[in-house]
Amino acid sequence: MIAPCPNTCPTGINVPKYVAHIAAGEYNESIATIRDRNPFAAICGRICHHPCEGKCRRGELDAPVAIRSLKRFASDWYFEHKAELPDQKPFPITKDQKVAVVGAGPAGLTCAYFLTQMGYKTTVFEAIAEGGGMLSEAIPDFRLPREVVLQDIDYIKSCGVEIKYNTPVNADFTLDDIKKQGFTAIFIAAGAQKSLPIGITGESDGLEGFHYGLTFLQDVKAGKKVKVGDKVAVIGGGNVALDAARTALRLGAKDVEIFYRRSREEMPVSDIEYDEALDEGVKINFLVSPTLLTGDNKKVTGLKCIRMQLGEMDESGRRKPLAIQGSDFSVAADMVIAAVGQAPDLAFLPTGSTLERTSKETLAVDANTLLTSMSGVFAGGDLVTGPDMVVNAIAAGRRGALAIDKYLRADSSRVEMYNLKDEVILPAAGGEEEITVEAQPRIEVPTLPTGERKQSFKEIELALPEKEAVLEAKRCLRCDLG
Repeated sequence: MIAPCPNTCPTGINVPKYVAHIAAGEYNESIATIRDRNPFAAICGRICHHPCEGKCRRGELDAPVAIRSLKRFASDWYFEHKAELPDQKPFPITKDQKVAVVGAGPAGLTCAYFLTQMGYKTTVFEAIAEGGGMLSEAIPDFRLPREVVLQDIDYIKSCGVEIKYNTPVNADFTLDDIKKQGFTAIFIAAGAQKSLPIGITGESDGLEGFHYGLTFLQDVKAGKKVKVGDKVAVIGGGNVALDAARTALRLGAKDVEIFYRRSREEMPVSDIEYDEALDEGVKINFLVSPTLLTGDNKKVTGLKCIRMQLGEMDESGRRKPLAIQGSDFSVAADMVIAAVGQAPDLAFLPTGSTLERTSKETLAVDANTLLTSMSGVFAGGDLVTGPDMVVNAIAAGRRGALAIDKYLRADSSRVEMYNLKDEVILPAAGGEEEITVEAQPRIEVPTLPTGERKQSFKEIELALPEKEAVLEAKRCLRCDLG
C-alpha cells in the first residue's frame, strides 16, 4: 500500500520513511531518503506548497503532520553536520553518452542530478553567474535565503553535476553548437522569467514609479537601490504579488494594498503566505480590476479600477471575473507594481529555430516523452507548463531524466514515475503498538515575531528544535505499514 502523502507528492518522496527516520533519531538516513527523489531538500523544506499535508490522515484526527517542516529539519541537520559526515562522492560515470541541460533552475538541476546518478556525464549551461533560477534571483530572503539555495546546488555539484555559468544559449551558442560538442541529448529548462503585461492604458507610458513584480524582486535581491513610494498598489494575487507587497513594506512603504480581480478562493497562494502578509499590514482588495494607470509629470499618481463579480468557470478552472458596470473608482498611489503572471522568454532561440511553440508561447513537447520537435532535444518545467510550483518543476526534471535515459537506451516504453512500496521503517520503539491515535496537537513551527519582520529580510519561518522535530515525527500514523 502506498500512503496518501507520497502518492500526493509530485516527486514521490517516501514521506513515512523519512519521517520515521527522524522519529528514530536517524537524521542522515532521513535526508538520504528525501534525496532519493528530490535533491532540493532545503528549498522544499521552506517553500514547497506541501500538497502531501492536505492528504495526511493525521489531519482527520487533529492536524496533519508538519511534513514540510520535518524536511527542513533533516536538511538543516545535514548542512550543520556536513563536516562530520563522509564526503559526498560523485556518482560514477558508467555511460558513453553525454547529456546537456539548458538552465540551472530547479527543473534543469534536478534533471542533471538524476542523469548523473544514472551514470551519464551531464553538463548544465546557465546564462548568468548563479544557479537556482527564480529561487535565487527573485524569491525574497524572508521566505528563502539565498545561501539555502546555494547549499542545495553545492550538494548537486558534489554528486558530479557540472555547471557552466555565464554561458547563455542564444544565437551565438545554439543547440546545434551544443550537439557539435558531443552531447547526444539536450534538456531545455529555461523557466518562465518574463513578466506578463497587465494590458491597461498608461502601462507603456514609462511612468516613474511603475514596476513589474518580477523585475522589482530581482532588483531588490540583487542589492540594487530601489526607490519605494509611501503608498504602494500591487496588481495581482499570486506569490509574486504577495512577495512584492511584503518587500515594499520592508523597504519603507507606509501603506501597501493588493488589488486582485478574483476572490480568496481563487488566489493561488498558501494560507501561510496569505496570513503572514495580513499580519504584516498588507491590505488585500478582492474582486477589483485596474483599468487605467494614472500619472502626472511623468510620475505614477494611482489607478482607476472597477469592481468585479465572478461568473462561470474559464479555461483555468476558476470562475471568470466580470466587470460591474458603473462601479468605477480611483486609488491614489505613488508606486504601482504589476504582478499578474509570468511567461517563458523564448528570445534565446535563434530566428528560424525549428522548435515548435504553442499558442501560449511555451515549448511544445510530447506529453509522454517530453521530446520537442527537434531530434534529441527535450524540455520540461515552466518552459513547457508556464509558471508552476517549485516541486512540480523538480518532478518535471526527474521525469526528463527518465525520458532521456529511455531515449538513449532506445527503450520506447512509456515514461512512468512509479511510487513503488519501499523498505518499511518500523516505529522508533520497534512495533506498531507505539503508534498512538489519541489526539496530539501539532508542534507549532517557530516564527520571527511580527514586529521584527518589517524591519529586515530575516527568514520568517524558523527551524523546529530537535526535540520538537522528533515529537512531531512520532505523530505520523504510519499509513505505509498497512
